[in-house]
Amino acid sequence: MAEAEALRLALVACVERGFESVQVETDSHVLVDMIHGSLQSKAILDGILWDINLLKQQLCVVEFLYAPRACNKVAHLVVSYVTHVRVVHSWDGFELEWLFNILTSDVNISIPI
Repeated sequence: MAEAEALRLALVACVERGFESVQVETDSHVLVDMIHGSLQSKAILDGILWDINLLKQQLCVVEFLYAPRACNKVAHLVVSYVTHVRVVHSWDGFELEWLFNILTSDVNISIPI
């Protein structure tokens, strides 16, 4: 449920910023299958999935992709940080060095700044 809610909030942000084409990655294969309609949605997620489908219609191109957790370490670290400090953040609010260092470690490069 948390993954679906995060996905909905990400799409809201994309629509608000005027994006036309987005790719959304999640480590929930089940959620991707429910969005694509190849898996019956759980009743508790129906409202969120309804919102996601409405938001999809406001964008020209939306791709929902499954990415194993090992491939999205950065996303989990950012979410953990934001959840820990419990305040609203935007990408502009992050220290770029912190994010850059995590991204380089995720691709197995060591270039600390």
